[in-house]
Amino acid sequence: MPMIVPRTVTPDASARVLRITWADGHESAIPYAALRDACPCAQCRDEREKGRRALRMALSVQLVGWKRIGNYALTFEWGDSHNQGIFAYDRLRALCDCATCVR
Repeated sequence: MPMIVPRTVTPDASARVLRITWADGHESAIPYAALRDACPCAQCRDEREKGRRALRMALSVQLVGWKRIGNYALTFEWGDSHNQGIFAYDRLRALCDCATCVR
């Protein structure tokens, strides 16, 4: 099975979504809040496993920047300086909640 790879990654600050066009032509629009809630870093994962929700502030869902990690992932920096999560491409694609992906 071929690896799912983003062709373009475009933050949309006005809609507060991350728009990704994948190599297979699929387009995802992942809300910043959903992206932050799914942060895979150890700290966020530990909080989720304990049943705690992170305190959400305006800065915690303000996307400041992003970068590619090798050929397999993206990482994001949030307005509250959180930047530890490394999102593998398949994890990002799984966050797409469009009708095609939810099936």
